[in-house]
Amino acid sequence: MDDVSCSLVAYLPGPLAEFVNGLRARLNPRFAHWLSHVTILPPRPLPDPDAVVTEIQEKCQLVDPFEARLSELQTFWPVKGVVYLSVSLGSDRLVDLHQLLNQGPLGRVEPFPYVPHITLAQELDEAETRAALHEASQAWSRYTGPKTFRVESLSLVRQREDLSWVDLAPVSLGGALKPVRR
Repeated sequence: MDDVSCSLVAYLPGPLAEFVNGLRARLNPRFAHWLSHVTILPPRPLPDPDAVVTEIQEKCQLVDPFEARLSELQTFWPVKGVVYLSVSLGSDRLVDLHQLLNQGPLGRVEPFPYVPHITLAQELDEAETRAALHEASQAWSRYTGPKTFRVESLSLVRQREDLSWVDLAPVSLGGALKPVRR
């Protein structure tokens, strides 16, 4: 069986997702069909995605759900033409979750350090990056909806040949029995 490219993501909910999805559609229509999310494990080849679901579920049971907050608009320029919303509250928890899951069959040496964020536009040149950053900054400053969201579940997703993503398995955080201290 050929390896398939899989990723682990936490989707944004409600009005926040609607705002990000709409902004992404304006800034980068090529990727508008991707649902707004924070990536926990960036895309990686997996020979058998079904084989790792149990491991992901077991590890995620040990992690309590938590709040995350989106804050500033930033870019990875000049390394990559990506415009994104940074995560302030909950960033450390997302990094911990990434480190917990980036082991064993899911483990890989990442090409860049893991930075929790919500991608708004990508694969841009310098001028496009500046324009997208400007437009996104204006839209974000006008946005009055919730900027906080609860991370309580993840989704293992697989990339299709047309570069769209399909959900393979939902994974809830928490639920593991914890020892009682006496």
